Amino acid sequence: MIKTPIRILHSDKQVPTRFCDVVIENGKVFLEKKIDKNKYEKIPWEDVVYQVEAAKAVNKII
Repeated sequence: MIKTPIRILHSDKQVPTRFCDVVIENGKVFLEKKIDKNKYEKIPWEDVVYQVEAAKAVNKII
C-alpha cells in the first residue's frame, strides 16, 4: 500500500494544508479523508473522475 498526502498547493502556509491522502492498494486508487480520530472515509478514484466529468458535461450544456 502506498499513501501520499494531497495538499492545497495554493495555500499561503509554509507547509500547505493537507486535504486528503491518495491511497494505492493492489493497483486500485482511492482518495482517503480523515473524518474523525482514527476514522477515515475512502472513495474510489474512478468515482471522483466520473463525477467531475459529469459536472463538466452539465456545465457545457448550460
